[in-house]
Amino acid sequence: MIAATDLVALVGEHLQLRPKGREHVGLCPFHEDSRPSFSVITHKESPFYNCFACGKAGSAIDFMMEFHKMSFPEALKALAERAGIELSGTIEESEEGTRRKDLLEASDAAARWYRRHLLDEKTGELARETLLRRGINEAMSEQFMLGVAPDEWDGLATKVLDLKNHARMGDRPSIPFEAFVKTALLRPRNGGDGHYDTFRNRLIFPIGDELGRPIAFGGRAIKPGDEPKYLNSPENPLFDKSRTLYAFHLAKKAIIDEGHAIVVEGYTDAIACHQAGITNVVATLGTALTRQHARRLERICTRVTLVFDGDTAGQRAADRAVEVFFNSKIDLSICTLPGGADPDGLLKEDDGEQQFHDALAKARDVLDHLVTGFRINYTASVGVSGRQQAIEAMLDRLSGLGFDALDGVRRHLVLDRIGSLTGMKELDLARALASRRRPKPAEPRVSTPAPAAADAPSDNDEAEIGDLVDDHGIGSLQATPNGPTLSVRHREAERRVLSLFLFDPELARVSVDAGEGTMLPAGELCPAIQFLDASHRILAEQLLDAIDAGETPDVGRLLLDAPDDSIGSLAAELYRLGQDILDNSELTPNELLGNLCSELHQIAQIERFNNTPGTDADSGPAEQLKRRMNQLIERGPDKASHARVPRPRRPMRMTATKSKRPRDNR
Repeated sequence: MIAATDLVALVGEHLQLRPKGREHVGLCPFHEDSRPSFSVITHKESPFYNCFACGKAGSAIDFMMEFHKMSFPEALKALAERAGIELSGTIEESEEGTRRKDLLEASDAAARWYRRHLLDEKTGELARETLLRRGINEAMSEQFMLGVAPDEWDGLATKVLDLKNHARMGDRPSIPFEAFVKTALLRPRNGGDGHYDTFRNRLIFPIGDELGRPIAFGGRAIKPGDEPKYLNSPENPLFDKSRTLYAFHLAKKAIIDEGHAIVVEGYTDAIACHQAGITNVVATLGTALTRQHARRLERICTRVTLVFDGDTAGQRAADRAVEVFFNSKIDLSICTLPGGADPDGLLKEDDGEQQFHDALAKARDVLDHLVTGFRINYTASVGVSGRQQAIEAMLDRLSGLGFDALDGVRRHLVLDRIGSLTGMKELDLARALASRRRPKPAEPRVSTPAPAAADAPSDNDEAEIGDLVDDHGIGSLQATPNGPTLSVRHREAERRVLSLFLFDPELARVSVDAGEGTMLPAGELCPAIQFLDASHRILAEQLLDAIDAGETPDVGRLLLDAPDDSIGSLAAELYRLGQDILDNSELTPNELLGNLCSELHQIAQIERFNNTPGTDADSGPAEQLKRRMNQLIERGPDKASHARVPRPRRPMRMTATKSKRPRDNR
């Protein structure tokens, strides 16, 4: 399944990727990413993705599981359907996966049931007339899977019970009745037993996830006077309003292709835009835009235009969007349609499509929107105090939005515009904003007590000129999860060697200098047993065992065979590190590898020497010195094993300076 999936194409359906060398990069969908830290690597035997910031890594199946919160069987099935492969046999679901599968199947069954009723000659007649009157054609009705809930109290509830009985009689599995209750399609009656339908006599707008699977529903009243006019599914394990955008699965490709998303306020507005051929349009779901919405759009485009109504509610929504997008990398614009119209109404006019495009072209940048609002308040203020209050309110708003995080050009543009209106200098405005910054709380300093050493400088002492820094010092010690105490320097040396092995396994077969004229393959000079970090050793064993067997292991295969996610993430992280080390080095790969292997070998020797038992301070200086001398004699003339000793500080020189007093020539 992994071989049948084009990983770049798969990931590219969910976020905006751009080629970089032999890789493709984009914003990571798994964490708050402001700079592209997510890579898709395909030039290896087994393609994989990796984020060097959050550590997420894996294959196409891992991506589907992580991104869509799928179980393994669900991800396998989705990729099989995408590749046109028919799966045989069965795969057991986890308990959580089974529950989620039941909810998805319940939502899908309900959507198909609503759709059949819309197409039914009798029960769907009034709903079809309503759609025709609103200008929604049959193609859009089918594309958006529109349906109708019959004017019955328990039509869906009865159908679900009938299906359950038929399944029992035919010995077939059925969708649990409870799944329809958990998705709020059915509700328990207040008095007595039984359930009733949540949606009755309403046009049904299925709300899909990124794969287009129904996860919730919106219902619009058909009869005038029925309240509420719109009724939406409540949040459930599948549906989170703050993360979901209507028509996202239909608009996603156009948004990625154009790098531009248009956000409207309602279902019918989105459908009207798509019907007019403007397909990069999504809609909010009766809630203001959230940071989660912004994140979803950030990873697939660089521009967002908000098309909100010109009424008070629409302006409030626009102001809220400004707060959400202010510090994002997206170029945000606010579009107000002529005459306060909405997209659905405007696009029904004869030249509505042209008016809509003209309005988009005139959309105001978010900074213009802010400054325009300030200008209205400022010019309406009376007297010096009123205008001072308007300026301070604007500065408070900018500070609250995170003005300091803007790049220098945008900061200058805002302050310049405000300065031109008020007559204040940009420097004075900048100082006023700086005074509103909240000081960051000091991070607590956690110190780890270390054994006292004779004449050791304290952490607060600064090295004087002429001091020799002990470049063989072991630094602070850290304990590995399942291994001995390991220094930071040792761990980093292990990481560097292992990263080269992972990036180019052939380097492990390269012969390097092992000392005294001996040449050994790098994998023998730095065997798996020499890696003291437990995770490093696991990876080294997998890698070097395969190399010893004559194979050329691929990092993508190592990701698949990793015993757990942390080892897989480490493999991907070290692969990227190896690439960076080689790219930034002026040495040949063989020379660089030789240096790093020698460094790891020397550090290991020094730390074994320094950590030899029996050298504790309680033995006395004379006994310690005697033991050190014996160790040096036993080790022989290996320079790497000798710890360097700081040279004594030179006394400060007193130099005379020539007097600038005028010479007396008398």
